[in-house]
Formats: sequence, C-alpha cells, structure tokens
Amino acid sequence: MQKALTQRQLNRATLSRQLLLERANLSALAAIERLIGLQAQSPAVPYLALWNRLRGFDPAELADLLRSRAVVRMALMRATIHLVSAPDAPGGGSCSTRC
Repeated sequence: MQKALTQRQLNRATLSRQLLLERANLSALAAIERLIGLQAQSPAVPYLALWNRLRGFDPAELADLLRSRAVVRMALMRATIHLVSAPDAPGGGSCSTRC
C-alpha cells in the first residue's frame, strides 16, 4: 500500500504542477496547455503569470498567440475569464482528439 503524501509533499507537488517552483523551459503555448488555462480577468494577468513561470518569456510570444487565435481569452470556469489554447476552448478543437 502506498503511503499518503505529507502536507508539505502535497503542497510542493501542487506548486510543481502549476509551474511555480522554478521557471520552466516551455513555450507560452505549451505552458498554457499544461496548465489547462490561465486566469485572465485583466488582459495583463496572463503576461505576468507566464513571466513568473517561464524562463526567457517574451511577451511578444503571447501577443502573437492571441493575434493568431492560437490562444483565446474567454469566460470559462465559474464565468471567470481565462486564457486557453484554441483546441481547449469550447467548440475550438476537434472532438475526435479532445473528447
């Protein structure tokens, strides 16, 4: 039988999953997809969130993703605004690969 995680182990695992222990070497799109979206009530919030999570983050990368609609800002979880990849947006992806 596996032992339950301690409170500290659980906290560290959660922070790691959210890319908050150390900056990751990921693209902005890969990070957004891994996180399954970023809170984005204010348009500036996703830029700050990615800057805190990604090594060498360039804000122009996120701006390009938004302009090309590879990521979208929309009302999702409990009607709050989130930034998600287009395939993860409701109606945005192929059901054969996402459902």
